[in-house]
Amino acid sequence: MASEETNKRFKIEPLLGGLALLLLLIGCFFILKPFMTALMWAMILAYSLHPMQRSFTRWFRGSRTLAACFVTLTMTIILAGPIVLIGFSIAQDGKDLAQATRNWFMAAPEQAPPWVQKVPVVGTEMAEYWTKFAEDRKPLLEQLDKEVKTAPRPKIVDENGGESVIRDAPPAPVIDEKAADEEKKPKSPNFVVLLGQFLSWAWSWLLSVTLAVGQGVTQLVLSGFLAFFLLRDAPVLSDRLAIAADRLAGVRGQHLIKVAGDTVRGVIYGILGTAIAQALVAGLGFWIAGVPGAVLLSVLTFFFAVIPFGPPMIWIPAALWLFAQDKPGLGIFMLLWGGLGVSMVDNFLRPY
Repeated sequence: MASEETNKRFKIEPLLGGLALLLLLIGCFFILKPFMTALMWAMILAYSLHPMQRSFTRWFRGSRTLAACFVTLTMTIILAGPIVLIGFSIAQDGKDLAQATRNWFMAAPEQAPPWVQKVPVVGTEMAEYWTKFAEDRKPLLEQLDKEVKTAPRPKIVDENGGESVIRDAPPAPVIDEKAADEEKKPKSPNFVVLLGQFLSWAWSWLLSVTLAVGQGVTQLVLSGFLAFFLLRDAPVLSDRLAIAADRLAGVRGQHLIKVAGDTVRGVIYGILGTAIAQALVAGLGFWIAGVPGAVLLSVLTFFFAVIPFGPPMIWIPAALWLFAQDKPGLGIFMLLWGGLGVSMVDNFLRPY
């Protein structure tokens, strides 16, 4: 009897141990799920930056902690810094554009210019509409502001493990003591209502893009934070990974790890190296052509270089700007430099 109970206990204990381990792994997965993307990027960054980590470790006299801190901090600033600066610049430029547009509407002449009436077929109607709009522009702009304020407002909701999305929420109730008087007034033209709805939609879209960019920067910073520990403890982690691979698949496991590592490093070096080269070549072209903001455009070229046909989205508008400034020679130079210089860098460097 005693031996049978002992055998049963020996059979149950491994089962309970395996069940406890499974529950522990499931719990760890759900805990790490919000950080899974950042963890994967941290592993990729750590493996790609490990040669740099070894060099700076010698430079810091054997201190892996200082070397890892320097490498991850520098890489995070290089990747996240331009995104943050560009975001603030776009926000300020958007405010300036809105204010300039409003000032332009308010400063427009009350009578249509002579060339408007000379437009074939619709010239007379355009001139009449111009005069009517000039007379009523102030109340129309006030009504437009009201339409934008009372349109459905976006709200941030959290779902799917912490992923935030933008949804439309009903507008907040507006208390108007002169509602009866407002109802007696003629309704606003349909185009004002439509324009207000469009501006509200544009605001929602801009807010969603801003939220997505903010989440991307947060993930990038978190990836850099995790990559610091992976780089600092790289020798220990490498030895443990080698032992685990040897126990699971022997020599083949070691070979697979080497192949996977070389593939990841080659892809990262290929993408980043090509993007850096295209950004430098484009920046040189912007500087030679006298395009303002050459450094900012070079940074944008670096980020756009990771997507297909990305760099032309930067240097083609620059060439068009040169043509608009009555500089056709520099505009043609910018087109040739972008087509034969910037875009050809990808064809030369990507295979290597």
